[in-house]
Amino acid sequence: MSTRRPKIDGPLNELDYARAIDPLSRYGPAMASFAKGIAWTCGIIAVTTAGSAIVYGRYKSRRPVKVQLPQFRKADLEVIAIFSRGQQRARQVAEQNGIKLWFSSAEDLCDCEEVDVVSIVTPPYLHCQQFLAALEAGKHVICDKPMAMNGQEAEQMVDAANQHPDQVAIVDHELRFTPMAQLAREHLQAGQIGQVRWVDVTVTLPAPSGGRKWDWWADETQGGGVVGAVGSHVIDLLRFVLQAEVSGVSAHLKTMASPLPDRADSDIKEATSEDYASVQLTLIPQAAASSGIWGSDHPASPPYQQPTDDRMPEIQAHVTLGLLGKAPSCAQMVIGADAGGAVLNLSTGSLEITNHQKQVVASQRGSGSAFQHGTQLLGAAIQQALGPNADKSALQCAASTSDGLAVMYVIDAMRASSRQQGSTVQPKHIEQSRW
Repeated sequence: MSTRRPKIDGPLNELDYARAIDPLSRYGPAMASFAKGIAWTCGIIAVTTAGSAIVYGRYKSRRPVKVQLPQFRKADLEVIAIFSRGQQRARQVAEQNGIKLWFSSAEDLCDCEEVDVVSIVTPPYLHCQQFLAALEAGKHVICDKPMAMNGQEAEQMVDAANQHPDQVAIVDHELRFTPMAQLAREHLQAGQIGQVRWVDVTVTLPAPSGGRKWDWWADETQGGGVVGAVGSHVIDLLRFVLQAEVSGVSAHLKTMASPLPDRADSDIKEATSEDYASVQLTLIPQAAASSGIWGSDHPASPPYQQPTDDRMPEIQAHVTLGLLGKAPSCAQMVIGADAGGAVLNLSTGSLEITNHQKQVVASQRGSGSAFQHGTQLLGAAIQQALGPNADKSALQCAASTSDGLAVMYVIDAMRASSRQQGSTVQPKHIEQSRW
């Protein structure tokens, strides 16, 4: 851990800071001595079980301020600092949101002793370097999805996390924490509606008011596009709920809206990232993968063989992702099984599981956006795991860096398949040492 004294560009005055939520005092001296903050960028957010700090990148991001900040605060995490490469922007966000400290260097933020947890919410091309720096500084790390630009970067991150076993290092796939996902996983595992045969997932996002603009979302070299932003969530949710691994990918990724006016200066620029994806996935149960049926270290052998056990058949999944015009927002996962089905509504967080007689056997009422609710529940799990009780089991369902790597391998396969006009590509198999 670095002993370099970080440069803090500005603390808020006492009046402004008083507007921030400060749950530290309710826990007394013991808590005060434990954790002093979360740090966040756009970015990075730095958090503690008593506080958080936010770090912003080059481009304005609504996710840290509109989603993570309020949801983490609801979970009694205090946001105490913010980073931006532009001091004016950092100070503006800090003042508007009652954040105590702001930084113009992500390195300084990571070296700040008041920061315990760093939540990285920058464009994906920055994830790997910031993740490694935060771990090296001795911080716990939450990395936004997609975990990295590609599987190779993700491998570096997994290896680094394994070298710091006492630090929490997870990927922000918050949907895992929702009652919707937990209940669906439980009932499917129990076999209440039989063997899952197929899944259909649709996530469409309307363009922002005023039309789409060119920013990092439109730039492939910065990790933009619906596959990383939304597809990563879908892949992880499929793996989590079905307890299955992706063994084959056929994908068509398209850029429909281009050129676009630059958000910064209105210059016209070509969009290079995909805003539409049609993907066919083949999945097999993790029991088959872990038993060696799926995967082989021999380069001449196929990484997937058809299971001979009838209890472990393939699952076919079709995924449609779109950011097109004024299309209505839709985010749902429909699961078909031998003796029933399930519908997960990602927009509301609701779930309904029915049997072959169309009777509801389990349901979960939604409580608003599953993404926002999941973020609050993730924050609560961080609080429980790293707070006075130190109950690490609270993060048992969190996406590990190995889970993030598995998702990146599927995304790599999707891009490779699209370059080959949709031919089937088998994702790389995770080495045993990285599980």
